[in-house]
Amino acid sequence: MTLRMDTVAAELPALIARHEETRAAAGAAIEGARAALREWSDDPVDASARIERALAGHATPYALAEDDPAATFPAPAPGPVTVVAADGSSITPDRFSTVRCYAINIGHAVLPYGVPFEPSLDAVAQVGLDGDLLEGAPDMRQAPRGLATRLLRDVRELERGVELALPAAGAGPAVLLLDGTLLPWDLHTRQASDEALAPYRERTVEALNRLKACGEPLSMGAYISASAAREVVASLEVLAPPPPSAPPLTDGDVFRGLLAPGERSALFHSRSGRPGRVESLLPGHEVALFYLRIDDDIARVELPAWAATPQQVDRLHATLVDQCERCEGYPRALQEAHEQAVISVGDRQQFERLVARLAGDAGIHERVNGKQHSKRRRSV
Repeated sequence: MTLRMDTVAAELPALIARHEETRAAAGAAIEGARAALREWSDDPVDASARIERALAGHATPYALAEDDPAATFPAPAPGPVTVVAADGSSITPDRFSTVRCYAINIGHAVLPYGVPFEPSLDAVAQVGLDGDLLEGAPDMRQAPRGLATRLLRDVRELERGVELALPAAGAGPAVLLLDGTLLPWDLHTRQASDEALAPYRERTVEALNRLKACGEPLSMGAYISASAAREVVASLEVLAPPPPSAPPLTDGDVFRGLLAPGERSALFHSRSGRPGRVESLLPGHEVALFYLRIDDDIARVELPAWAATPQQVDRLHATLVDQCERCEGYPRALQEAHEQAVISVGDRQQFERLVARLAGDAGIHERVNGKQHSKRRRSV
């Protein structure tokens, strides 16, 4: 059955009209939020205290500014730097396969600019059996499909970044970039026990500790394009509650009209009283963040609080703007790392065929279940 375009086309005009109504309501809410930001800026100490009193102990994530929350900063001129990025892709164990195995591909880019360091574009692959992911905790098998593979992939991305960033920082200033959130949310999931998650948390802490020990020569940032986060908005709503009819705003909605291209916001610190929040599980690695405008995109940049000195933040800011100018609005190093990491549809099919052939050579033959059989031979 294909999509009935006649039905869709008839309903679209009303949908567009509703969208316009929502946009108008959002515009009024954005103006109210920006007025609250100015109020916060006029008296940062009192306003921050009001926000903390209202939200401390609540599960709602919110943000507190380090200085003036309405401040904006133009990009510093880029200096000599080596930009390191890591990204990963994975093949989740197939529950219908005779040999349940995974594959992880971690791509990287090392791009030196004015620093005597060797450039590199490459990837490292890892394969293993589904049982290898359990680390002695059988309850991981009852977790959602792919959770363990994602956990291992996230850890390996960070570890690979560490392996490459530390030598780069030894040769001169360096910036390590990651795609997505700084701390993997899956580390605090309730869908697996602490016993199952502990090895991944320990490896994450060890990798972050190694980066922290590097000190001032290294900047670090996790880049989230078109972020839908609303921690700053949550703080602003304490100062000026939005109208009941207003749609939910994001932090990007607020900062889009305040930042010029290339500018960043003030530095904020993420807060929440939610038990088990991932930051509370990784002591010493609290998250700081700022918003960065690249063309019409408002990107969220997360960094460890220990990497938030003025020199480290300026280096990160300058590098991100320069990298985005080299890649049509997205950091060049992250794009190159992604290209190295990507596992195509053809790669996945070849992997499945190779596993099946080698299993067959070993006398292990695939058992086709009813669902697979019906998909292979469909009739009416």
